Amino acid sequence: MSTANNYDDSLKRGAAVNMLGLVGKLIYPLLFLVITWLCGPERVGLYMLAVAIAEIGAGAVQSGFVDAILIYGSRHVDQVASVPSEKDKLYLVLGTAFGIPLALSVVLALITQVGAGPLVEALYADRPMLAPALRIVGWTLPFIALSQSCIAATKARMRMEYDAILNGFVRAVLLLAFSALFWQLSPRLESLMWAQLATYVVLALLSLWAFLRHFELGPLLRAIGSRRIDREVVRFAIPQNLNMTFNKYLTRLDVMMLGALGHTDFELGLFGAAALITSNIREVKLIFSGALGPVIARHHALRQRGNIEAVLGRVSRWSTTIAVPIVLVVAALRTDLLHLVDVSYANADNAFMLWLLVTPLLSCMLGLAGNCIVYTGHSSYNLLNSVSVAVLNTGFNYLMIPRWGLTGAAIATATASALVTALQLLELRLLEGVSLRPNAIYKPCLGLLMGAATIAAVWDPALLAPAQRAGLAATLVLSFVALMLALRHEELLGLARRVVARLS
Repeated sequence: MSTANNYDDSLKRGAAVNMLGLVGKLIYPLLFLVITWLCGPERVGLYMLAVAIAEIGAGAVQSGFVDAILIYGSRHVDQVASVPSEKDKLYLVLGTAFGIPLALSVVLALITQVGAGPLVEALYADRPMLAPALRIVGWTLPFIALSQSCIAATKARMRMEYDAILNGFVRAVLLLAFSALFWQLSPRLESLMWAQLATYVVLALLSLWAFLRHFELGPLLRAIGSRRIDREVVRFAIPQNLNMTFNKYLTRLDVMMLGALGHTDFELGLFGAAALITSNIREVKLIFSGALGPVIARHHALRQRGNIEAVLGRVSRWSTTIAVPIVLVVAALRTDLLHLVDVSYANADNAFMLWLLVTPLLSCMLGLAGNCIVYTGHSSYNLLNSVSVAVLNTGFNYLMIPRWGLTGAAIATATASALVTALQLLELRLLEGVSLRPNAIYKPCLGLLMGAATIAAVWDPALLAPAQRAGLAATLVLSFVALMLALRHEELLGLARRVVARLS
């Protein structure tokens, strides 16, 4: 069997495992529901604000090094058994990518203890309870860094199950259980932050166990203690760290600026609930991006650009095909989904939520191009994109929120997402000669256009009766599947044939 076929099989296995992880991650919205039920629709806005700030800090210390483990570890891990010198190179990569984030996270945790008060006083003076919450959540950073580095190392070995189980099921279940427990013990915002800390402590221990099943602790500790660094890893990871920090800033900017520009806690909760529902659609892309990373890295090392383009097109089609019907259903049932969180959210104007669907849709359709830029080692370009778009999006929010409120924040985010996606597609073409061909994804895109036209014909679905909205959602999904089969969609047609063969 050819190398390309081996990698393709690994990609499919990894994607299948990540699909199971996606099911687990669906527990995360349940966490938000429980916190809303416990705290009320207004106080949950404060929780969302604290988590948004904490996530930016987590991205700043470890995200680039996690990607570095996946890319550079993949180059050495397959060769360790046959080439002894590769073991030293592998553990130098791991030592660099473990040691630096751990040190940075401890430093940032200490800075948080001092800086949380001034930050809250400057931006959120009317919400002083944020400061102690941020001090607690600051201590989660070292444990997040350790857990994600361990999981990234297992992914470099093409073992995707630990990411799916630990980041998927276990983290969500622990957050849910600890949040409910700590809130019952003391119903305060700080209790929810203590639940975050307890979750990441346990997750770090479990992730270290997973790491030790496939790697050795001694060589890792010696590599960290030697103070030697892999310069290539550092050159990649630092701009990628900054890039992912700005990306996280972009995804959380709307909530933070709504709070800073005077919107109420209820509005923060409403927008946060809608953003959580829509942003979870991005998990469809993440099913494939984690499994895609080591495959692209290997093809790139072998200079197989044609294989990269073929894999990118195929996986983008998979991602788009799954995401489009989900987007259409959320557009039709957005009022019902918000009602699950809180009835007051369902009664509020939620048309802004349609704009929030643009970002995850673009991510699933075209966003894997950005991943390929990273997986081929060009993290500095993604950093340039993120900085430019972060500046623009901050300006968009500053201009649009006072004029259009929640809708302005959603439009600003959608505009920034479109800009960064266009830049990524252009750069992948210029840097690697790789394009995402329109013929790879045009079939699910036609399904999207058909569904959007149907929704527009009954505008606005939110004004329909609940049974009519449910009927519209079912019609959208069935029509999409029928169109894909009529267009002879490669994967869906193959799946249909296998189902028919088994039933006959």
